[in-house]
Amino acid sequence: MGNRKNFLINELVKYCDRMDRREFVANHDGNLSVRYDDMTLLCTPTAESKANINHEMILMLDMDGKKIEGIGKPFSEIKLHLSCYHARDDIQAVVHAHPPFAMARGLVNLPLEINIPEAVVSIGETVPVTDFAMPGDPVNDKIICNMLCQHNIFMMPGNGIIAVGDNIEQAWLRLELAEHLMKIDSYARSIGTPMELNEKNRQELLDKRKTAGLDPSTKKSSKTKKEETKFSHEIESDPLKKLIAEEIKKILGEN
Repeated sequence: MGNRKNFLINELVKYCDRMDRREFVANHDGNLSVRYDDMTLLCTPTAESKANINHEMILMLDMDGKKIEGIGKPFSEIKLHLSCYHARDDIQAVVHAHPPFAMARGLVNLPLEINIPEAVVSIGETVPVTDFAMPGDPVNDKIICNMLCQHNIFMMPGNGIIAVGDNIEQAWLRLELAEHLMKIDSYARSIGTPMELNEKNRQELLDKRKTAGLDPSTKKSSKTKKEETKFSHEIESDPLKKLIAEEIKKILGEN
């Protein structure tokens, strides 16, 4: 486990450096986190430029955001990251940044409709903009949960863009691609009217996305899994419920 921890810390430091070099953040903006195990996270500390993050500064937190070890303090918006992890069990990493094009579109409430075929497969047909909520407002939990039912990346008005993934690299690449597409879209609109994919082509690409396992609508939320497990235990402990469940299975099998 020690080697895995070192690997994840190295990944966090590496992508902090990339975030700074790409000018996706300024001052103390942005944060990254990765799931270490079911009970803990590794993440960047508050009030530090991403250019200065080193291995010793990475924090370990529990799933309530309380520090277990590390130098410094957890960032104030750790709840945004925790909401992502609590929304879907498959999410292993979260990247939150303030790249210029995503920030600008969020401020004017302009979702990105993706019309580049490869990108539709990679990150979906849109990068949406959420409703506005002040940092720390509990409504952010609901906003994020609703977004993650259909998207792996989304903009927040005045608060940049959030991307999730199976690992820190995937989350970063989604964010990097989205910012790149927004830059292209801005240039295209300054020249003329961008093309749009027709419904047939778009659906073909979305089908490929689902086949590749990239569509979050195929993922089960943490809440759903817990409810299914609870229901399963109830059936096993109640003979009548178990009998009813077996009869339903027979009926469905016959049909």
